[in-house]
Order: sequence, then C-alpha cells, then structure tokens
Amino acid sequence: MANADTGDNSTVSRARLESWTQNLCFWQLVAILCWAPFPLGSNRDWSWSLLTLLVSLSWIPWALWAWPAPEACWRNLKRLRVPLCLAGLTLAWATIQALPIVPSGWVHPIWPITGGLLQHPIAGTISLNPWRTLSQVTKLTTYIAFAWMVFTLTRNVDRARQLLNAIIVIGAAYAAYAFALSLVGIEQFSLFYSPPLGLPYLSGPLVLHNSFSTFEGLASLASLARLVELASEKLLVSKGLRRWALTTLQFLFGSGVPVVLATILTISALVASASRGGFFSTCVAIVAIAILFLSRLKRDMRQRWLLIGVTCLALMMIGLIWISGETLNNRIVDLIDAGNADEIRLALWAAARRMITDAPLLGLGLGTFQDAYPMYATKLFPFIMDKAHCDYLEFAAGIGLPAAICWWGAMVWCTAQMVRGLFARRKDRIYPLVGIGSTILVAVHSSVDFSLQIPAVSVTYAALLGVGLAQSYSSQSQKKKG
Repeated sequence: MANADTGDNSTVSRARLESWTQNLCFWQLVAILCWAPFPLGSNRDWSWSLLTLLVSLSWIPWALWAWPAPEACWRNLKRLRVPLCLAGLTLAWATIQALPIVPSGWVHPIWPITGGLLQHPIAGTISLNPWRTLSQVTKLTTYIAFAWMVFTLTRNVDRARQLLNAIIVIGAAYAAYAFALSLVGIEQFSLFYSPPLGLPYLSGPLVLHNSFSTFEGLASLASLARLVELASEKLLVSKGLRRWALTTLQFLFGSGVPVVLATILTISALVASASRGGFFSTCVAIVAIAILFLSRLKRDMRQRWLLIGVTCLALMMIGLIWISGETLNNRIVDLIDAGNADEIRLALWAAARRMITDAPLLGLGLGTFQDAYPMYATKLFPFIMDKAHCDYLEFAAGIGLPAAICWWGAMVWCTAQMVRGLFARRKDRIYPLVGIGSTILVAVHSSVDFSLQIPAVSVTYAALLGVGLAQSYSSQSQKKKG
C-alpha cells in the first residue's frame, strides 16, 4: 500500500511539474509577443539580440516539460519533419556562406581583390558580409524556435484560444498606443534616440508605417475571425430580419463589446498607417479566408454565415469611417495617377534581379543586400539602400535560388497543411483559418515591402503560424497530453 501511495504521489507531482512548466513557457511566449513591438519593433541590434535571448530562455521550461515525454516530441517532429528539414537546409547553406571553408571557386571575387590591395591573403567566403549573414541566420532560427514552441504548446485548444486572444489584445493595445502617441505629437523613436525622425504616418511603436500596417493587419485578421466566431453563436439569422437585428444589437452592446472594440481599433490603425501595401494585403487575406470558409460550409449554411460576415464587414467600415482614411486614399490616388510603383522600388528590384542573375546558385550571402547594392545599382539615391522592398528578390539574391526554394517550399507545405486541416476538422477551424490568412497577408505584402524583416512582425506571424499548424491536426492525441 505504501508503494502504491508513493507511486500515486510521484505521478501527481510529475503532472503538476508538467503543467507548471508548460504554463510558464506559454506565458513567457505571450510576454515576448507583448514586448517585441515596443523597442522599435525589436529592429535594432540590441533589441533583436534581447529578443533572441528571451526566446532562448523560454526553452528552459519547455525542455523541462518535453524531456520526460520524448514520445510527444517525436510525434510533433514527425508531423513537421518536411518543413523543418527544408528550413534546416536553408539555414545550413546560409551558415556555409559565412564560413571560410568553401572551395576557392565559390569565394566571392571581392575577397581576393581585397587581399591583393592589402597585400595580405584573406580567407574568403561566399558571403559579402559574413557577420550580416550569421545575424540573419540567428534571427531566422529564433523565429523557427518560437513557432515550434507555440506549435507544441497550442496543441491544447485552450492554450490556442488564449494565445489568439492575447494577440488580439496586444494588437488593440498597440493600436490605441499609436493613436495616443499621434495625439500628443510624440514619436516612439524619440523615446530611444534623438532627434526624432519626423515621420508623417502612423507607425505606433515601430519606425516604419508599412511594418506597423502588417503588424496591425495580422491582429485585425485574428480579431475579425474571433468576431465572426462569436457572432455566429449569438446572432439568430434563420428567424427573420427583426430577430437578426435584435440579436445583433444585443451582441454589439453586450458580450461582443471587447472583440468589436479590438476589431475597430486594429483596422482603424491599419487604415491610419496609410500603407497601401499593408491595406491591400489585409483585404486580399480577408477575402481569401472568407472564400475558404464559405466553401467549407454546406449550401444551406452559407446564407447564414454570409449575413454574419456582412455584419462584421459593416463593423469594419465603421472603423474606416471613424478614423479618417483620407491619407490612405490620397496615397492610393497618387499611385493610380503615377501608373506604376515608385522609381526607387523599381531601381531596387532591378538591382536585385541582377544579383540573382550573377549568382543564382550560391547567392551573395543572406542579408547582404546593402553591401551588394552599390555593385549592381544603375541609379544612385541619397539614401542607404539596405532593403530591396521585395523579400522574394532580396532573399533569393542573398541565399541563392536553391536554398530560397527550400525555404519557400517549407512555407507552402505549412499553408497546405493548414488548408487540409481547415477542411478536415469539424471544430476549432478558426485557428488554421487565421494561420492561412496571416500567411497570405505577409506573402502578398512581402512582394512590395520587407515587413517580415522586422522581428516584432515575424514573431507575431510565427505565433499565428504555429497555432494554425497545431490546430490543423486532430486533437484526439492530445487528450492526455496538453
């Protein structure tokens, strides 16, 4: 009897430790999501290094939970073995680019030329700037680690719900913070550096309004999806127009108030940022997930959900009217009048294409666009050209086409899995749906900008991708393990 009691106590203690470490790791990740946007999107050397350190520290409680249960970790690894292997190949190649271990024929010509000028041999690399390349490897590894921990923890649907709600609250809070900064005439940049930049558009805690629009776009997708989900439980569509109107009012001024306010705040901040690419990308994502969701329903249910969707869309329009979109409208009109993208972007894209043509297989080194641009530019501008304003071209130019295809293949696989989960699962479809929408948003915006190179945006997307993937699989295997 004593041995039995001892065994029971040991089991209870192990379960408590497992629960405690899981919760600790989970709330550490939520705290990182809260912090990451504040120091200028964590897009300074010190702030992204701190972000990497915080994510690394989160592995301690995660490992304490995962170590006694290797079978659960192995199951999760098997589920994501394809994208993890593809991403691993990409990171391995980027690391090789930065090391002086490659054949001499692979070394970029700038290194022997520099050695000749200095009259001293230099151990060359593929990368034009090994430090930048290794820095980018560290960042990408951090995002993968963050997404992996989110994936394993949010296999539990309760944590998935908590995480999505946390992202909604964080997005709404930073939207309100952005408006507050604008009202008092303070820039976030001036809290860390001086003098202020004098930027004309709403950017909140981030520096650039384009990146802020992506951040708020991700939050607005999450809040809009949650709004539709809650509205479907409260709005009575099949019992007449009067009943529908009454339940709509009850929802808007009752239990739906928090998510309605979050939706209005995030979408209003998106519009006020005046980012054409961010606004267009978010609209594309909303339309895409609406089509996917409606196609999943039976024909007799589509009318009900279409009506609910129109109601939520009306709420979005209220937000657009509440915060004047005049600046965004003027920028869109300017784009139409110009008939094309701006001159600087075209010059950057042309230079990036020349880089790819020059080194299609080996690349010039991940993250070395700033170093390479002067060698491939045909037009000079009085700015530091450190980004190509197209992540696809910049990534391929830096790491080479084979490695870039591996990375993009991993993202396509993840998206396909979330689509499969959306159509296979009978409940909790909101999470893969938001994951798909988030991927579409960043994929579209990345064609004209570089928001995913801002760490705060990347960890937010990594969280939504992780929870979307986690809930794209059946939860039957998670009844015993959280």
